[in-house]
Formats: sequence, structure tokens, C-alpha cells
Amino acid sequence: MATDQVRITSLYAGLYRNIILFGLLIVAAWLFALISYYLSRTTGADWFARSGSIMGLAGAAVAFRLANFYQRGLATALKEGLVSVPRGIELGLEPPTSYVLLSYFGYLTGIIGTGIWGYGDLLVGRIS
Repeated sequence: MATDQVRITSLYAGLYRNIILFGLLIVAAWLFALISYYLSRTTGADWFARSGSIMGLAGAAVAFRLANFYQRGLATALKEGLVSVPRGIELGLEPPTSYVLLSYFGYLTGIIGTGIWGYGDLLVGRIS
């Protein structure tokens, strides 16, 4: 039983490690957009709109990779008998809050990034 708890702890540690790494990727995408906006305002070059593509890519990558990692971990826990099927269903329907929040930030980053990518050149001239 103690080894099962160690494996469960290891699965959660992997999940939280990925949440931190993917969170840093989202933060980097937003910082890149802010720096690009500043560069677009000061140099007149169109860096801001291009940063939207990076945000869109980062948001999509985080959303898909995070979901894949979580589902793979849950499948591993079920296959190895670390959780019961009812508990596995419960974990699938109610994942950890940090996972849910990062998923939403991933979606939001992708959506806002797409808007910036499409209309960022128009926004730089309008926002003072």
C-alpha cells in the first residue's frame, strides 16, 4: 500500500511540475506580447501583430499538452489499480483547480493571441 501512495504522489508531482512549466510558457507568451507592443510603439515596426501568432501557438500547445498529460496520468493510475474506476471518473470530471485554471489561461491566451495576430497592427495605432 505504501508503494501505491508513492506512485500516486509521483503522478501528482509530474502533473504539478508540468503545470508550472506550462504556466511559465503562458507567462512568457504574454511578456513577449507586451515587449512586442512596446517595440511596435517605439520603432514603428509591426512586432505586436506577429507576437499574436506566438501567443496563439503557446495557448494551443499548453491546452492540448496539459490535457494529454492529465489524461495519460489518469489512465496510468487506473491501469495500475492506484484509483478505483468511480474515483477515476470523479478525477476526470473534477480535475485539480490549478489544472483547470491553467487550461482556461491557455484557451484565453490562444484566443487573445489570435485576435492580436489578426488585428494587432490596427490596435497599435489606436491605443495610446
